[in-house]
Amino acid sequence: MPSPDEPSTQKQTLVSSLQWGLIQTFVLDTFGGLLRNYYRATTDAFLPPSWVTSIEFAAPLGLLVGGIGGYRWVTSGRAATSTSAHRNRVVFVGALLAGWALAIVPTMAFQWLLGDQLFSVPYFVLPTLTAVAVFVASYLLAYRVDTEWYHQHRIRLLGAVKGAFAGMLLGFIGFVVYGGYLAATETNYSLSGGPGIVVATCLGAIAGYVLTDSERGGDRSAEFVVLLIVSLLGFSLLTTLSMAALSAVGLSLFDFIPSFVFSLIPLVFALGAASYLAYGVQTTFYQRIVGR
Repeated sequence: MPSPDEPSTQKQTLVSSLQWGLIQTFVLDTFGGLLRNYYRATTDAFLPPSWVTSIEFAAPLGLLVGGIGGYRWVTSGRAATSTSAHRNRVVFVGALLAGWALAIVPTMAFQWLLGDQLFSVPYFVLPTLTAVAVFVASYLLAYRVDTEWYHQHRIRLLGAVKGAFAGMLLGFIGFVVYGGYLAATETNYSLSGGPGIVVATCLGAIAGYVLTDSERGGDRSAEFVVLLIVSLLGFSLLTTLSMAALSAVGLSLFDFIPSFVFSLIPLVFALGAASYLAYGVQTTFYQRIVGR
């Protein structure tokens, strides 16, 4: 019989499914990206062969296949279901998801420093090495770092991740708005958002690390990050489907609204929704998932 302190089987199953699904999706996406960059670096063709594109398109399917595998792993009794094992899975899933999303920032930094050389030999492997580093760091944090050390630094780490996400989104929003302004005023200026986004992300991470100093602040940071990722996916999908539906009936909002506004919709709404739910309503979505 499991002890009363152990997370429920439902929560164990959910987190295990996420872990297995994310790993399979990560492997497919990273491998496909490596092949795409390899063909771009070693051939004159900008687009890779269709079979490489198929690997990248199959990445979301890995989430489903891996999720089923994680579900069967727990329900068949082969997985450890202790509180510590569940905590390790939660840390791994959170670190991989957050690190994978933020991996775009070092890639932008590489492109800022190297320019077009990033897509030449041997530099084309840098985005892949960044992704591998994220995976290794997630594994080490979850399964090799001392539990006491993690608990001691958990609050600050979560604050840094929250700040990095907020800074990255604000950097993207600023880049899109400024780009729209330049287009509207027909200003002839070469615009690169990489430096600004990298700086905004780093400043946000530092601010989050310094300002998050309580257990409650750490939980709010985790809640914010989870809600932000879910909101970004949800609003991006909703915006895409809405535009497709309007196009299907012969309507085009681009005739009335500048195109850059549509890039802002998921970013602004996701940031606003996550901030309001995490710090205004103070939801407990994260706690319910992980069983804390």
